[in-house]
Amino acid sequence: MIIPWRVDVPQEHWPVSNWLIIIGIITAFVFQMVSIVEQEAKLTEKMSEFENHSAEDVAKEMGLNERQLKEIKQSVDQTYDKVENIVPQPDLFENYKDRIVKEQILWNYFVLAKIRPFILDGCKIKGLLGHIWLHRDIIHLLGNLLFLWIFGNAVCAKIGNLAYVPVYIMLGIFSAVMHLIFQGGSVIGASGAIMGVVGMYLVFFFENDITCYFVWILFIHPIVRQFTLSSFWMILFWLAFDIFGAVRGGGTVAYFAHLGGFATGFAVALFLLKMKWVEMERYEKSLLQKWAERKLPPPELYGANPAMFPYDLETQKPQPPQKVPMLNLERKTTDVEKPPPQLDQPKEDLIRFVCPCGKKVKAPAKYAGKLARCPRCKKRVKIPDKT
Repeated sequence: MIIPWRVDVPQEHWPVSNWLIIIGIITAFVFQMVSIVEQEAKLTEKMSEFENHSAEDVAKEMGLNERQLKEIKQSVDQTYDKVENIVPQPDLFENYKDRIVKEQILWNYFVLAKIRPFILDGCKIKGLLGHIWLHRDIIHLLGNLLFLWIFGNAVCAKIGNLAYVPVYIMLGIFSAVMHLIFQGGSVIGASGAIMGVVGMYLVFFFENDITCYFVWILFIHPIVRQFTLSSFWMILFWLAFDIFGAVRGGGTVAYFAHLGGFATGFAVALFLLKMKWVEMERYEKSLLQKWAERKLPPPELYGANPAMFPYDLETQKPQPPQKVPMLNLERKTTDVEKPPPQLDQPKEDLIRFVCPCGKKVKAPAKYAGKLARCPRCKKRVKIPDKT
C-alpha cells in the first residue's frame, strides 16, 4: 500500500480555511453517525411492521419514486449470484431477495432519513451543497481528509483563505453536476471537490515532490519504507485510475465526479494565473509557465559564447573553429614557420565532471572554463576549473 504523506511546497501563509473545512467535515460526520445510530436502533421494529408487505408497498409508504426503487433493485441484482449460492431454492430466493430490497429501502429512507435531504440525488440545492460534507464510513472519511490535508494546505496558501472556501464549494458543485450527467445515482462524499483541489495543485506545483510511505505487512511483520515521487506522475496515475474506472462503468464509486472535479480545478487554476489573480513566487514554476517556455529559446549559460565550442565531449577531440564572417580588408600576412611536432608529448591532464543530465564526461584541463556540448543531452555545459 502506498500512502502519500506530505508535499514539498513552502507555505508562506497559514491555510486557515482548509483547516476549517476539515473541521467542518469531521463535525458533519459525527452528527451523521449519531443520527444513524439513533435510527438504526428502530430498524428492527420498522422491519417487522412491513413484514407482510411487498417491496413496492414499502417504497410507496416511504415516499420513493419509480427511479429510486429501480436503483435499489438494480443494486440488489448485482449480488444475485452470491445470494443464489447461499439460498439455492428459487422460491426461497425470491422471498429472500424481496426482503433484501425492503431492508435497503428502510436503510436508505428510514435510517438515513435525517441526512437524506443532504445526499446528492438529483439537482437539489441541499444535495449539491450538502453531499461534500457527508461520508459513507470512517475509512471513506480518513482517505478524503488525508488528501485534503496534503493538497488543500498548499492550494489554500497559494490562492488565499478568502478565496479558498468558495472555490472548494464550487468544485464540489461542478463535480456533482458531472456525476449526475454522466453516471447518475445518489452519492455522498467530498472526493469530487478534493480532486478539484488536486487539479489546482497540479497547475501550481507540478514540479514539487510528494513524500510517500510504502507499507506492506508480510507474515505479521510490517515493512515501511519512505520515498519521494514527482507530483506530476503521481497525480497522473490517480487520474488514469479514475478514467479506467469510469470507462468500466463506475459501479459504486463516483468516478465521473472525480474527473469533473479535477477538470474544473485544473481550469480554475489556469484562469487565476491567466488573470494574474494568483502569482507564482520567483522560486516556483506553474504548469502555465512551463507551457509558455516551449516557445522560448534555450537559456544561455553565464558568460557563454554561442559561436565557440572548443571541445567535443562525444568525440573527445577539439572542434575546428567556426567560420566567422570577416570584413573585406586587405592585410599583409607573413608565413610563420611552424615548429616541428614534439615526438614525446606529455600526457594531458583531464577534468572529469558530471553534466546536469547525469552523463559523466571528461575534457582536457586546458579547456577549463570553456563551453562544450554534452554527448547525451546535446546542451552546452561549462567545463569546471580543475581542483
